[in-house]
Amino acid sequence: MTLHRYKEIQCPDCSAKDEVIVLDTINAQVSPEAKTALLEGKTNLFACPRCRTAFFLDRPLLYHDMQIGYMAWYFPFALVQSGKILDWIDPDGQAKGLERNPECDYAASIHYVFDMDELVRYVRFRDVLAEETTRAEG
Repeated sequence: MTLHRYKEIQCPDCSAKDEVIVLDTINAQVSPEAKTALLEGKTNLFACPRCRTAFFLDRPLLYHDMQIGYMAWYFPFALVQSGKILDWIDPDGQAKGLERNPECDYAASIHYVFDMDELVRYVRFRDVLAEETTRAEG
C-alpha cells in the first residue's frame, strides 16, 4: 500500500503556502507512478508556486517492492543524531510497529538509508539485479 497525505507547506523564502502530497510509504506494485516519481526525484518535493524555491520534505519514507521482495527505508540523518531514530527502530535494528507477515519474510531485514539519493540508487540497483536474474532464468 502506498500511504500519502496532503500537507500545507509555507515557503521559507517568500512565505507563500501550497499544499503538497507527502508520501510515507511507496509500494512499487500498487503505485508504479509513485516509484517513477521517486526515481525522477519528485517525491516529497515542495516547489513554491510563487518564487519557485524547491526543497525536499525531510521525513522518513518506506519503499516496498513485493515483486522483487525487499524493503528500503529512508530516514533523515538528523533522526539518528538526535536519537529520535529509536522511535522508529529498536536498538537491534528492527523496525518498530511493522506487522510480521509470513508471506513477507524480508520485512525482518529492511535496508536502511540516510539520504534520498541513496534510496534512489538502491532501488535502481535492486531493479538491475532483478532484471539480470530474470534474464539468466529465461
